[in-house]
Amino acid sequence: MKKILVAFVVLSLLLAVSACSINNKTLAITLYYTNEDNSQILTETREIKAAQGQSIPRLALEELLKGPQTKGLKSTIPEGTKLLNVEVKNNIATVNLSNDFTNFPGMMAESLAVISVVNTVTSLEGIEKAHILIDGEELTAPSGNPYGLLESYDIKQINQDISNKKETITLYFPDEQGMYVVPEQREVVKSEPLEVIVIKELMRGPETPGLASPAIPKEAKLLSVQVKDEIAYVNFSKELIEKHIGGSTGEMMTIIPIVNSLTELPGIKKVQFLVEGNKEQTLAGHVIFDEPFERYEEWIKR
Repeated sequence: MKKILVAFVVLSLLLAVSACSINNKTLAITLYYTNEDNSQILTETREIKAAQGQSIPRLALEELLKGPQTKGLKSTIPEGTKLLNVEVKNNIATVNLSNDFTNFPGMMAESLAVISVVNTVTSLEGIEKAHILIDGEELTAPSGNPYGLLESYDIKQINQDISNKKETITLYFPDEQGMYVVPEQREVVKSEPLEVIVIKELMRGPETPGLASPAIPKEAKLLSVQVKDEIAYVNFSKELIEKHIGGSTGEMMTIIPIVNSLTELPGIKKVQFLVEGNKEQTLAGHVIFDEPFERYEEWIKR
């Protein structure tokens, strides 16, 4: 009787392990991201475990929203985006995302985000097209028309098109002594307005040894850049003032790199700084900050 009982227990364990193997399968999925400067769309292969009955498209998109695990890759999905629902019918995946998905900094960013979603889901077996919804409503393209049903994008061709959109910009960074600014040329992809890219690249810091970052507090956020009547209105968060290092030199090493870099662009002759949308009398108590600044040629190291 004991032998029969032991055999029954062993058989039950084997059946349980077998059932787990059937109900939980490991899949390799392909996720679509970009490199750091958005100049190439790249893929990451990731293994996921799917229990019986779980939606593979949902699992894949949830992994996409988590962001890349591979160094050098960057998510194209706007921060805060949530996956509300995925439904697959007639080889079409209807993907319903939260409204955060529409917080694109520019048309290029929007295109990259759409490509990431579409190609991730259409790379799955049994899915030929994707239909993107935002809170249940069709995602609208910049033209004002709905995107509609989207097939997988030709990544090789898109990467070629992106490479043709590269431009060279000139940025100005302080020298080690903080006495002058030195020009540095950088190749960028025009994924958003160049005036926005210039500020973001300045905030990333120099690539040339011996140069320093502008005195922009790391806590400060760029809120917007708008150009009107040859004046670039650069709007920062309040941390630009609240976290500034202070001192007249420190203030100038915030202002001059931005002014000189922006006035390298055609159509910009002056720069007006704003903080939370308002003009401030001074940056940190020294330099008058509420009027437009013209280019500082005399501060460029020759």
